[in-house]
Amino acid sequence: MKKGLLFILLAAVSVCLPAQEKEKAAKSYRVETNTFGANWFISGGVGAQMYFGDNDSKAGFGDRISPALDIAVGKWFTPGIGLRIAYNGLQAKGATPNANDVYAKGGTFSNGYYKQKWNVANFHGDVMLNLSNMFCGYNEERVYSFIPYVGAGLVHSWSKPTENNLGINAGLINRFRLSPALDLNVELRGLLMKDAFGGKSKEAMGGVTVGVTYKFKKRGWDAVPTVPMVPESQLNDLRDRVNSLKGENESLKRDLVEARNKKPEVIVKKEVVSAIPRLVVVFNIGKSNIAKREYMNIETMAKAIKENSGKVYTVTGYADKGTGSAEYNMKLSKKRAEAVRDLMVNEFGVPASQLKVDYKGGVSNMFYDSAKLSRVAIVEE
Repeated sequence: MKKGLLFILLAAVSVCLPAQEKEKAAKSYRVETNTFGANWFISGGVGAQMYFGDNDSKAGFGDRISPALDIAVGKWFTPGIGLRIAYNGLQAKGATPNANDVYAKGGTFSNGYYKQKWNVANFHGDVMLNLSNMFCGYNEERVYSFIPYVGAGLVHSWSKPTENNLGINAGLINRFRLSPALDLNVELRGLLMKDAFGGKSKEAMGGVTVGVTYKFKKRGWDAVPTVPMVPESQLNDLRDRVNSLKGENESLKRDLVEARNKKPEVIVKKEVVSAIPRLVVVFNIGKSNIAKREYMNIETMAKAIKENSGKVYTVTGYADKGTGSAEYNMKLSKKRAEAVRDLMVNEFGVPASQLKVDYKGGVSNMFYDSAKLSRVAIVEE
């Protein structure tokens, strides 16, 4: 078992290494988790299979080959992990020394052993691992994928006397991309059973099939969005501006003291005019919790707001119009605005009286024609 696992890992790495330069050009990337309705597929294939039992060596290689049919339905939950429900079957052939054994059809081989033939079906569930995506990163246009799987299920013989037995399945899917919707599959599979069809020890079946897979919409995976960050130089400018405002405020205080000590005269009072840019807080799809990466920008904005105690700022929440219903987006945009307001008040000490909340629900692309940049909350005067 350990040798088999090592072989699979080495094979996956060997598939990745020759294609590294091409992968760089294709820009493999990390992806977002899609909804439950995405990345479903159906596949089918035809080929040949062979039964291994107590007397399999008593029949010639060609006499033991039987037709095979594969049908499967499944879903990829991540680019590297998927589940499927599958059917493998049609027919199996064997040999027995007794004319009265199960599935003996009366004919004999040249060595006197009786021919066996029966209809068989293997219904099973499998866990699939796309090692190409796991080791090399997801690439939507990858031509070849290396996909081993393991599973278990029920093996049933349609011929009388009918039998039902448990089976352990393992195999390898060699997937070749034909188009965004279609793949060509070459599948190598094995089935292990115990005392299933009249044998006295472990029994097995091996098969090779060629077929196609159709991938239902929504297919593929979305890249994790690159969240625009405020450059360090801009943050330094903002800090310098805040410090400058503090100095100007201290100067005004001194001028006020001096003016009070003077004889009554017309006093010109200076006002501090702040120039604080708006703050854009970006959220992940469907989420209202604030990522830690946003805290530095929010803290800087909070300090600037507290320095302008006479002004009220609005926190407005938005959602992506193309994702979710209008009712859901309205609730989500409200939660996003409230989350930013609460963080400023509870974490950074902004007076609640300086902040008010607004929310717009789902909106069309706001920045750079990107739906991902509509999942925001904006703080501005």
